[in-house]
Amino acid sequence: MTRRIAGSAASEARWGAIAGSAASEARWGAIALLAVLAACAGSREEPPPPYVPPDREVRNDIVRTATGTTGDAPEISRSVGAEGGVVLFWPRIVPRAAAEGSRDVALAVQEHLRGLVERTLPGRAIDVRPEPERVCPRAGCTAMTVGALLLRNEGGCIVLGIVSGPGTAPARLVPWIGQVDLRQRMVPFREPPEAQVTARDFGRCSSLAEQLGGADGDIAAAIQQTAP
Repeated sequence: MTRRIAGSAASEARWGAIAGSAASEARWGAIALLAVLAACAGSREEPPPPYVPPDREVRNDIVRTATGTTGDAPEISRSVGAEGGVVLFWPRIVPRAAAEGSRDVALAVQEHLRGLVERTLPGRAIDVRPEPERVCPRAGCTAMTVGALLLRNEGGCIVLGIVSGPGTAPARLVPWIGQVDLRQRMVPFREPPEAQVTARDFGRCSSLAEQLGGADGDIAAAIQQTAP
C-alpha cells in the first residue's frame, strides 16, 4: 500500500512538472507573439500628408494669388483680384498656333501694361497673371481687369488693349498697334474679342517695344475711366 501511494505521488509530480513546463512555454510563446505584433505595429509608416500647393506667390514684388478651382481650363485666371485692385492678364494671342513663338512679344506687352497701370492708378494692387491666364472665372473677377489682344501674321503684330470693370462687365477694346476695323468696341463678358476685329495693317513685331510707348494714351484713358 505504501509503495503504491508513493508511486502515485511520483507520477503526479512528473505530470505536474510536465504541465508546468507546458504552461511556461505557452506563456513565453504568448509574450514572444505580442512582442512581434508590437514591433510590426511600431514599424508601420504613416502615409505622408497630401501635398497642398501654396495659394500665394510673390515674384518681382508682384503678387500672384491662386484662387481658382483645379477643374478650370488653364486660360482661366486662378485669381479674381482684390477689391479696388487690377488683375493684369496674359495677352490673348490669335491665331493660337502662334502662341509658342509669341511669348517674348506677349511678355513685352504685359510688362508695358503693368507700368501703364501703375502710372495711371498709383497705389492700386496689381495681380499679374502668368501664361496662359487671360480671362476671369465664369462668376467674374472682384477687381477690374486689363489685358491685350495680340494678332500675329508672320513678322507682323496688331495689338489692342482690353479693359473691363469688376464682375461680369463687358470688355472695352482699344486699338493700340496696327490698323483695325471694329464691329463694336464693347464685347460681352467672356466672349472672344477677336470676333469683333478686322485686321487692316500690321505693325512690325521687331519694333513693338518702341511702338507701345508712343501710342498708349487711349489705353490709359480707358483704364482711368473704368477704374471703380
